[in-house]
Amino acid sequence: MRLLKFLFVVSLLWNCYSCYSYRVFPTHYEEYGKEITTIDAFVLGDSLKQELKIIKASELFNVVSDSTEANVVLKLYPLKRTPVCGQPLTLSMITLGQVPVYMPDYYQFKFDEIRNNEVTEKEFTLQITQRVLFWDMFVFNKKFDEKAGLLLKKEYYQSQ
Repeated sequence: MRLLKFLFVVSLLWNCYSCYSYRVFPTHYEEYGKEITTIDAFVLGDSLKQELKIIKASELFNVVSDSTEANVVLKLYPLKRTPVCGQPLTLSMITLGQVPVYMPDYYQFKFDEIRNNEVTEKEFTLQITQRVLFWDMFVFNKKFDEKAGLLLKKEYYQSQ
């Protein structure tokens, strides 16, 4: 009986850790022919914690705390989320969350790059789909910032 309980707990923890909550679309990523280098950047508006985490997770910029050491200054804007249809949640409610549904969310990530007093506005649409399932409440590795950073990196290099 103890072995059965132990196996149940281990399998529950395994399932909770191995499930994903966020998925990036499109799922294919290109190999970049050019060498990718990180740029030292000073961030204005570092009070936007989630946006700052996404910038750091993208590994596009090495965020520095001193503006004199930076090659570029970034001015972050709040992340805007496009509302999606909640119709798939009806199925999830009817089945008490046992059937996974996918909510395709679109996020507008915007920042300004300031180099030598020249401002370049950058705006990217990030499509990140969230899976809604009862058991996802117990998932420990919900990594929205990492997924958004990965997609931001891809979109940034495609725009250049």
